[in-house]
Amino acid sequence: MRLLVTGATGFLGSRSAALLEEHGHDVVRLARPAGAKRASLADTEVMRRDAGDPAARELIAGCDAVLHFAGIPDPARAREDPARAVRENVGTTLNLLEGCLEHDAGLVYPSTLRAAIEPPPDAYALSKRLGEEVCRLHEAPTLVVRLTSVYGPGQIAWEGATGAIASFAARALEAEPLVIVGNPERARDFVYVDDAVAAIEALVAEGRWNETVLLASGRSTSLRAAAELVLEAAGSSSEIAMPGGELPAGENESYEAAPESPLPLNLSLEEGIRRYVDWLKQHPAPQGRTRA
Repeated sequence: MRLLVTGATGFLGSRSAALLEEHGHDVVRLARPAGAKRASLADTEVMRRDAGDPAARELIAGCDAVLHFAGIPDPARAREDPARAVRENVGTTLNLLEGCLEHDAGLVYPSTLRAAIEPPPDAYALSKRLGEEVCRLHEAPTLVVRLTSVYGPGQIAWEGATGAIASFAARALEAEPLVIVGNPERARDFVYVDDAVAAIEALVAEGRWNETVLLASGRSTSLRAAAELVLEAAGSSSEIAMPGGELPAGENESYEAAPESPLPLNLSLEEGIRRYVDWLKQHPAPQGRTRA
């Protein structure tokens, strides 16, 4: 398949593009002109154009599908600027859907488990829910993929990535305390990124358009337990600090997928964290710092 991957310098976009190329697909990487640079990706490999620019639609010509990872990917940034979250998670999607309709391609819209909650618990979930609605209402073929807490290779805290396991792993490797603000027993369904990409690849190959699919492990894990697994994988003696405290709306809740999720992903969390920590150890450390 020929695939256009937006957000190609972010966590999910960069890892998806790399894995899909390894699997023999023809991948076109797209990132915004002022987007992040990644230590593992040469600038010459990336087309620099905003996904909301009408000119970006021409890049869809000849593609089988667009994997639309560009946008505001986390609750904190959406909370800081809700209007921008809507523009980037909804407006860019509509622009690319117009291109998909013109060039006979499908669009994969990565959403979040939070978008299924009534009402959406925060600005991030709301912006993703609105993006889902645009996909459902548009004529172009679409696949909405609701993700849980994805982690793994390509998720680098010192390059701006968010996520509990990414933060825990970075701190463990630097011999710093792993801090869990709020309720440390709140739970997440953690999914290893390579499993998620393989599932999306299979869904596109099968032509599963005009569906909403949940990608989840079906296993609930508290943040405290995840932090302990990271420490074990890293061989770190860092402490786990649990100062309590208040968090913004939607952040101190548990987000768990049902065990009977439609596409259960089977790599254990213990093995996934071990692979991720091993991958991080091979990645360039933060500038000016050395790891313990």
